[in-house]
Amino acid sequence: MHVGIPARSSRAIVTVTLNPAVDEAIAIDELTLGAVNRCRFDSLDAGGKGLNASRVMHRLGKKTIALGFVGGVTGAMIRARLDDEDVLHAFDDVEEMTRLNIMLFENTSGRRSRFYLPGARVEQARLADLLVHLEQAPRGGVVVLGGSLPPGLGENTYEDIVEWLRARGIRSIVDTSGAALAGALRAKPALIKPSVEEARDALGCAIENDDDALRAAHELRRRGAEHVVISQGADGAVGVGPSGAWKAVPPPVVARSTVGSGDSMVAGLAIALDEEADFTEGLRLGTAAGAATAMVRGTQLCHSGDVERLLPQVSVRAI
Repeated sequence: MHVGIPARSSRAIVTVTLNPAVDEAIAIDELTLGAVNRCRFDSLDAGGKGLNASRVMHRLGKKTIALGFVGGVTGAMIRARLDDEDVLHAFDDVEEMTRLNIMLFENTSGRRSRFYLPGARVEQARLADLLVHLEQAPRGGVVVLGGSLPPGLGENTYEDIVEWLRARGIRSIVDTSGAALAGALRAKPALIKPSVEEARDALGCAIENDDDALRAAHELRRRGAEHVVISQGADGAVGVGPSGAWKAVPPPVVARSTVGSGDSMVAGLAIALDEEADFTEGLRLGTAAGAATAMVRGTQLCHSGDVERLLPQVSVRAI
């Protein structure tokens, strides 16, 4: 089945972002530590892996609803931004303020630095509120779990949620790292999408080329995931599933920012999984969406027209 733009069905994909953020992108000629640095404002956006995936899916014509925990004035900003974009959401409130993350670009060197705060505390008991929302997810549907875990939640949180979903016939896509990823693998998610760096950290091995990425994807699949996609930035992605392994390569684009590119890839993969499309079509759509997001500045995400234009230019071949 070919997944085009827009890809619509009556079923919504649910995303969960337990530790969302407001992402601010700023630019400076050169950062001088210990001195006053006057920067140029670039953009301010709602952020977080699952939340970004919902925003991209909505732009691609797919029904979606974003869940998670937000608080304070920054949490209100996230709600307002999603309202402006007509992205459905059902966040639960927490007492502490949602974190603010900073992305700094240095014009002289081209160096990019990111400053991430730990996030608002979420008590373990609050997961019951989240599960109330997830009970509305349809059997056979898809739930995307994305991002780091906030203070207050244990390393097995994603593992527990994936198991809870699987017991109800709901497929999960997990995009996280470290101990949270290791736990999720034990629960056998339908798909994981680590970056090269996240896969390397999970396995403790070097990933320098496609052969290394392929071996890493097979090992991560052996550890529990049905499908594994390792994103490689401008080099595309390596994907492995029950029916084989593939390499996806995007067309050359002028990259202005990588913020949100991986989340955009997850959106494309989720749409294909929910539409029961071939895995290769998910790789194609996800790669096009990731490349389209790299084309825009700061914390902005892809435009549907760019995704549609890039989609037929993505190369997907068996490896």
